Amino acid sequence: MKNYQKKIIFLTLFGILLSINSIRSQSAKEIEIYNWFDKSIGKNNLDINNGVLHTNPYSTLDGSTIYFQEDKFEKGTLAFEGQTYYETSLKYDIYRDILVLNPYGSSELIGISLVKDKVESFSLYNRNFIKLNKEQYNLPGFVTGYYEVTENTTDFAFYIKHSKTIQKVVREDGVFYQFKPKSNYLLGYKKSLYTVDSKSEIIKIFPEKKKNINEFYEMNRDLRKSDLNLFMKNLMKYINNSLSIEK
Repeated sequence: MKNYQKKIIFLTLFGILLSINSIRSQSAKEIEIYNWFDKSIGKNNLDINNGVLHTNPYSTLDGSTIYFQEDKFEKGTLAFEGQTYYETSLKYDIYRDILVLNPYGSSELIGISLVKDKVESFSLYNRNFIKLNKEQYNLPGFVTGYYEVTENTTDFAFYIKHSKTIQKVVREDGVFYQFKPKSNYLLGYKKSLYTVDSKSEIIKIFPEKKKNINEFYEMNRDLRKSDLNLFMKNLMKYINNSLSIEK
């Protein structure tokens, strides 16, 4: 019997009715119960502890890395095959779009590349990521992968695709690589997915808000230069709030 089946039986015996449909919806008490159960059956036996060994073949320069923010495991929340795992050691290889797990009790030098088909969502560094499948949307060039999600409502969801570019550097002492972060932006609006990497693409979706969008760009020029991701998050929040007020 799989561990998640054991979990369901266990929780039913104690009369606990829990929902794992959303990472955000769990109370502190529910998280405590799940963590207690995972420890009681042994975290080494959890269903997530399977996959291929993760390796990083790149020697880098100037502190650059293939990972999201840092080359280290951080505690996060993982939704995997219909189960939610809390306080899980994760790191996100955004160059190859791989979520990496550090198995419980293992050295931090050990990482497992989680099977993407089984990962549904995860949170890391207080950021929420969801897996989107290319079969869901008819958008040219769109690929299955992990996307940071904000402004997530039924008709309006903003996604950031984090990635990194690579540059090879050959020196006398060896071959090295430099990685630079890159972001692309998508908007899920009324069951369609759009690229929103430019102001013209955004205005094309919301032509009636052209004046407001132009004003937002003008008022937030400095933020756009210093932190484009935050600028885009604020812009999408502004548009979503505006649509909500109209409703």
